[in-house]
Amino acid sequence: MSCPCVVRNAKPDVEMIDQSPSHAEMATPGEKGCYLAGFAGAFPAIRSTAEKLPAAVPGTLDAVARSHQELGRYLYNDVKVCTSCGRPCANTQKACQQCGTSLADVPMTQTENVMMGFIFGVECTTKAPLTISLRRQTDNVMVYDDLLAMSTCHLNALLTSHYCRDWRWLLRDPPAAQGLLDEMEREAWQTTLEFFSDDRWRNFVYREGVTKEMVRDNIICGFNSPPSQFQLHLQWIVLPLMPFHHQKLLDGLHAQQGRWFPLEYVRRLLDVLVSEGESFQVQSDTSVDEIIQHFNRKGVCYEEVWAQCYQKYCASYSLSNWQAVDFKYVVLQRAVHEIQEVLPDGSVLVGRRHDIDPVSLHHGDKLLLQNYCRGLENDGRPAGTYYKHHKALKSGMAAFESGLAWSTEASAAFKQLLARLHAFLVSG
Repeated sequence: MSCPCVVRNAKPDVEMIDQSPSHAEMATPGEKGCYLAGFAGAFPAIRSTAEKLPAAVPGTLDAVARSHQELGRYLYNDVKVCTSCGRPCANTQKACQQCGTSLADVPMTQTENVMMGFIFGVECTTKAPLTISLRRQTDNVMVYDDLLAMSTCHLNALLTSHYCRDWRWLLRDPPAAQGLLDEMEREAWQTTLEFFSDDRWRNFVYREGVTKEMVRDNIICGFNSPPSQFQLHLQWIVLPLMPFHHQKLLDGLHAQQGRWFPLEYVRRLLDVLVSEGESFQVQSDTSVDEIIQHFNRKGVCYEEVWAQCYQKYCASYSLSNWQAVDFKYVVLQRAVHEIQEVLPDGSVLVGRRHDIDPVSLHHGDKLLLQNYCRGLENDGRPAGTYYKHHKALKSGMAAFESGLAWSTEASAAFKQLLARLHAFLVSG
């Protein structure tokens, strides 16, 4: 279902730099070094139909950690917090995923694990409410809009049935892991189909002739390692990316080799282990390099799978229906220029340069083009809701495990599956 379009018509007050070219340069948005910015069109947002519920646990996640000390170590992440935009980033990242600021000199700190807060239904962190832009929810998985909003359909499928720090631990019980990934992928894809079924959104995002099969084949789906939040969640970024983030992808700042593990790769590892009747006994200090080398020797080459996926991601701009007439500016080699003229083939003539920060310009575009909390606002501001199937807080590791595995509506088959998960219900 669409909500009323978001429209922006007024130009910001900015200083213009008199650097008009003697004859206008032609540029092609979507190619490396060139992208559209300053959205001024009408975006057909997709409203969430999730029920608005109150928090199950009043207070902060930090307070929960103090009152349930045995749970404390599961409620924090080791991260680098961007000094520019404040986004928590994985402790191995070289640049902020949101704004691109260097993290080279940023020290590692701890932040509250918001995903565990979502699972327990905790009211807030010390800085912000723990409300969720929910799209789908079951006893075992929730699918929600990612606040980063790299595309107009950027989702996370979060495992809620038990604690699993990151994807590596799936290798300890391959058959059970396959079942978990099946459910996470199924719920994420069903959410995507809800977007795709909306004619106005589909026609805005995709060029004519794009089918749902093409959409399914063009999704950035997989896992970061290490993640910025320590709980298993499937990143599900439906391509095309927003123009700013497509450039970050071409610049090598998204889906980085050695940190990004496509779902295709993880599934191939599990297939090998299942076919051999084996498991890979991950420990807390097991590096991804060790895993990569082990499975390279078994014929599953990480570098090849990653390269195939990355090339597909980069080529996905051809699916998009980004129209230059919907934007005020073109960013060319990090400099913001007005669009002098839109040519019939989609390229543009580059006009006068403006003294605008392209990152700040993108932040405005993101607010207009994201689907985060659409339909879940309070007084026009994003508000969100809480998880209906929240898990009970219990003291002690054994109770913690059973608390996370607890389900009021789980099927008998899934309960049998949960019984096999103890092999990779692990501590950090």
